Amino acid sequence: MTMLEATFEQQLNRYFTNCKWTQAGNEFQLQGPGLSYLGLDQNLTANLAGFSEHKLSLADVADFHEAKADYNLCFEDTWSLLFWLRYLKANPGVKKINIIHLDDHTDLMPPLLYKEQGEYFQVTDDKKVNFDDPESITDFIREGSINLGSFIAPLIFFLDRVNIFHLRKELSPNGPTKQNLVESYINDFPYLAKDRISISVTDKNDEPAKGFYYRGNDMKSLIGEINDDPTFLHIDLDYFLNQFNGNYRNDDPVEMITHGELEEEIRSICAELSRIRPQIVDVTIATSPGFCPSTHWELLINSFMEYYNKI
Repeated sequence: MTMLEATFEQQLNRYFTNCKWTQAGNEFQLQGPGLSYLGLDQNLTANLAGFSEHKLSLADVADFHEAKADYNLCFEDTWSLLFWLRYLKANPGVKKINIIHLDDHTDLMPPLLYKEQGEYFQVTDDKKVNFDDPESITDFIREGSINLGSFIAPLIFFLDRVNIFHLRKELSPNGPTKQNLVESYINDFPYLAKDRISISVTDKNDEPAKGFYYRGNDMKSLIGEINDDPTFLHIDLDYFLNQFNGNYRNDDPVEMITHGELEEEIRSICAELSRIRPQIVDVTIATSPGFCPSTHWELLINSFMEYYNKI
């Protein structure tokens, strides 16, 4: 392998997941999201059985998403974008939304998409992305151009306003913070000719904001400034328990939170959400394999929906 080839491979491994590439013409092909982190949870295979009427295996994890009676369920939270787009298609007049984001991660990374003359394209092959056709987005999720951490950015670009209320357990001694969400562009991969769409979270006011990013560890304070726009409630179960964080094995954590503590936390969150319950138009839960241990999924989902349905 030449120095150029080694550099190219290193860049691919850094910016893309599970990519196959050929040197001829400096071409490479996306092969979907990498799934090596699923092996961190040694109980995952055994715990998949209760989540579908169909028998599930590790090969099904990346693709699993189902619309339930009163909420949407997916393993990988990338599929949240599909559920949101379905709502927007059914309600074409909605151009301004809120997202209440329970997650241990921000999920505001740039996708592998670029914008040109008001339209969106995949950077690797210029294939057009049509957000008005929700079902077509599945191809881009499966190929990996919209992936974990990058599924919120497109929504901020093509809607008029998106306010994000991010609940995270990380301490906020000075209360919730408020910053601007600004459209930006990034080209951090030298072999791509197009700049990817990106979202900057900034305190600067020199560019028009597409919305605000609120962040705090107390739901009551966090949603104190929420407006009456339609609201998506997005729950990544690693908010409650991020045991593996996608990169390390921790089968026997020293400070495991108890089921009673989890249920009390859920009850408290739902009590605060009761104040804005009428404007919550979509609830999507992502189990977060390789982050939240699968042994807790059923408890967390059932407890949350039980308390939520009472408000």
